[in-house]
Amino acid sequence: MFTKLTDTNKAAIFSVLVLLMALVAAVLIRFLDLTPNLGMWILWSCTPTVAALIMLLVLTRDGYSREGWKVLGLHRLGLSVWWIAFGLTLLITVAASAVVWATPLASFVVPEGGILDSLINLLIQVAILMFTFSLAEEIGMRGYLLPKLLPLGRTGALALSGLVFATWHMPLILLTPFFPIGNELISVPLFYATVVAATFVYGYLRLYTGSVWPASLAHAVHNAAWGVLGAFTLTSYPVIVNKYLVGDFGLLILVGAVIGAVWLNRRLMKGDPGEPRPSVASGHTPAV
Repeated sequence: MFTKLTDTNKAAIFSVLVLLMALVAAVLIRFLDLTPNLGMWILWSCTPTVAALIMLLVLTRDGYSREGWKVLGLHRLGLSVWWIAFGLTLLITVAASAVVWATPLASFVVPEGGILDSLINLLIQVAILMFTFSLAEEIGMRGYLLPKLLPLGRTGALALSGLVFATWHMPLILLTPFFPIGNELISVPLFYATVVAATFVYGYLRLYTGSVWPASLAHAVHNAAWGVLGAFTLTSYPVIVNKYLVGDFGLLILVGAVIGAVWLNRRLMKGDPGEPRPSVASGHTPAV
């Protein structure tokens, strides 16, 4: 339909489309009084993938060639950085939790079932999320959107894709009760900052490998780790500790994500502020 669009135009159309789909999904969840079950989360998390499919198959028709699908980064695994995707993301949450355990606000406890059961639970959650909900979000955000923004420069592409990803969460946060965040004046700016910082972590993994799988793994580890590690934290200040300091988007998670992004930039991108490999956008990145 629109075969002459530039990559930035495609990114803009995708962004509008995915945000509208998020709004519609949140409205449906609220007014149909859906409970937070599997069906509800599928409805929500699949919107980025559906938006990418609409772009590829309906609007730009890039998906009618093998090369068109490669932009999503599903065709290679990027195995060489899986240890970073897993270890760095887990370390951020563990370090943040350890900091609050060392304060008067919280203390470390061993949950019922012990450490081994918690570790097994973490690994199971990561495996499930990596191939389902996290992947559904990453296909759209880091798979389709990020490469299309690369003409704006690597830093601009990462920042803008992070802003779109954070805004995509807003309908679910503001219109439904399933994502409580505490005081919105504190939590919303903190949420945006943390998501953008995390996007640099996921994005560097994506750009370095040309694969969306390491980003999906890192995303899955984050989503699983803060919930599992919350069981190790005993506190009389649950909102302060589990919302504003650690948890999904706490201040300490933000600091850890910033440090992790800086380290990844130096390690993978060699600290080069220039453009990423041009072949990332077309799916021809050399295997790593």
